Amino acid sequence: MPDRPRSSPTWYTFGMKNKKGGKGQQKVALLQQQAAQKGRTEEAKEKDRQKAAMAARKAADAQKKDELANLFTPIDIVQPKVPFGVDPKTVLCAFHKAGRCQKGTKCKFSHDLNQDRKQQKASIYADQRDENKETDTMDKWNDEKLQQVVSKKGNPLATTDIVCKHFIDAVETGRYGWFWECPDGGDACKYRHALPPGFVLKSQRKKEEEDSKRKEITLEDFIEVERHKLDQSKLTPITKESFAEWKKNRVSKKEAEAELVRAAKSTTFAQGKATGMSGRDLFSFNPDLGMDSEDEEEEGEEEDWDITLLRIRREREDRLEEMERIRRMGGDFEQMDIKEENENGDAAKEDEKAET
Repeated sequence: MPDRPRSSPTWYTFGMKNKKGGKGQQKVALLQQQAAQKGRTEEAKEKDRQKAAMAARKAADAQKKDELANLFTPIDIVQPKVPFGVDPKTVLCAFHKAGRCQKGTKCKFSHDLNQDRKQQKASIYADQRDENKETDTMDKWNDEKLQQVVSKKGNPLATTDIVCKHFIDAVETGRYGWFWECPDGGDACKYRHALPPGFVLKSQRKKEEEDSKRKEITLEDFIEVERHKLDQSKLTPITKESFAEWKKNRVSKKEAEAELVRAAKSTTFAQGKATGMSGRDLFSFNPDLGMDSEDEEEEGEEEDWDITLLRIRREREDRLEEMERIRRMGGDFEQMDIKEENENGDAAKEDEKAET
């Protein structure tokens, strides 16, 4: 078996690694370090010293950061409880939010600071494109973005304060959210994707109307509420006897008032005046006003209406009107006159028959 070279650290520390005590272990470490540095240049040794100093400085900075975090943290950080069936990657890590998570990619919680924003509902009163413009600063642009902004073709379209109809429809139907995209060009849509302050949706207006209807009370309930507000000590309770007496007094009062009005109208009519009087009042004071004086002189009684006589007279008037209309239009009346004479003769006979 070939001998081991004497330059190896094992050869120098042979028989000393099992020695107990601090001095023996320090000597072993010193011999191993000297053996490892043997044969190396000063430049390599200087690089090793710089690496060691940098590692020590990083460790000191990390320790200082942890001490400051512990010093200025009033309470312990507790990870949120994840409900059953929920992916932990959808929940923001509390330690990462405070800048103290040491697990990195191995952490089961999300390290996306926008995770809380994603869990919240998108606001219908703020346009997402305005928020993107605030964060899209010039220092984050690349050459392609810069060329697009400078070129005339890349200039944005003229915007307006009119609210997009697709946006209103999406809000009304409940389809609006973080991943909603406008059918009218997406982010290039020139209309606003935010509701103005005080805007009320149709669904909200309908719900408010239904709620107001539920709050309305019936007339009976309103009367009961107002009745209980009255002072019972100053009022007289209504009984069957008191109500009958009140009703009797009320009827008598109405009859007395009607009699006074009738007396006043009678006095006015006696003076030959008809001011403030209706036709019914005039007929009630003088029933003879409605009778025909000529019929009284000739027949002495009221004429009885005959429906047959009325029909015949009406037909005759219609024929005369038709003849007058045709005469104005320049029509031929020879045949019509003969027919009219026959009809007039028949109508006269019918009139005589009806009168008898």
